[in-house]
Amino acid sequence: MTISVTTGGYGFTHDWTLNAYGKNFYLGQDVKFCARVLGMHPRDLINAAGIKNPCDLRVESNRKAIARTICRELGITRSTIKSIEPWGLCAQ
Repeated sequence: MTISVTTGGYGFTHDWTLNAYGKNFYLGQDVKFCARVLGMHPRDLINAAGIKNPCDLRVESNRKAIARTICRELGITRSTIKSIEPWGLCAQ
């Protein structure tokens, strides 16, 4: 599991894609996803993932930790992921 991050909007926004259990899910902007889907601030997600500040998303272990935390928070498992559409987690 990992998070793919793309930068857009003059470099100020980060769009996330979750790659988990062989499926890809477009999550949308990091701040919107955290607030609307997880109900938390991005800093809370970073803390829950056990990442020390500052969080560098170029580091693969950080992206994997965030992906595992998102799956845990949303109850996503190998069996439940089959019923989620690729756009089912999007916050846009």
